[in-house]
Amino acid sequence: MGFVFPMAAAVYRLREPLRRGLNRWSTGLAFWLAGGIGGLLTEAFAIGGNVAKPPAERIMMHPHPAVDLVFGIFYYGLFMGLWWILRRRWGFSVKNVFLVSGLFGIATEQGGAIVKGMATDPVLGSLTAFLVSSVYGIFPAQAMGLTQNRWPPAPRPGFQAHAVAAFGFFVFWAFYGLVVHRGLLLVFPKP
Repeated sequence: MGFVFPMAAAVYRLREPLRRGLNRWSTGLAFWLAGGIGGLLTEAFAIGGNVAKPPAERIMMHPHPAVDLVFGIFYYGLFMGLWWILRRRWGFSVKNVFLVSGLFGIATEQGGAIVKGMATDPVLGSLTAFLVSSVYGIFPAQAMGLTQNRWPPAPRPGFQAHAVAAFGFFVFWAFYGLVVHRGLLLVFPKP
């Protein structure tokens, strides 16, 4: 998980060349690509942190590293697609995107284990929640930061926008887990 912080620093340092490179595509596509690539890099860092463990102990979408990246293409693609829909309607800021995505990560990572960890060991659990929220928040926030000046004006997100975002992420999580993930497991069964 710790590699996301150097990734964030590198993207921040290289933001102008990255913005120029993303200008080749429409705002929505540039946003989706930047977030999707950031998500896949995040997944690659997770693979690197888990590959030495026995397959049954790996905290990944699939124990085989290459297959895990295939799962990641669908997961992060849908994740960023939802953010694209939300951003078209409301003017979510980089901070909004980071916080909403981070809270989603805390709520869903490892089937709620982060929330349980916060309840059972508040100090270690809160530290873990901070790291998980950073992992989930950095890649979409970077995509927003790289494209934020290109989006057309939209209303500031209020309570309704955040409620729709929370519901949207719940639907995303359920759809990915119940349909996409299960479908991919039919093609790429776990050993």
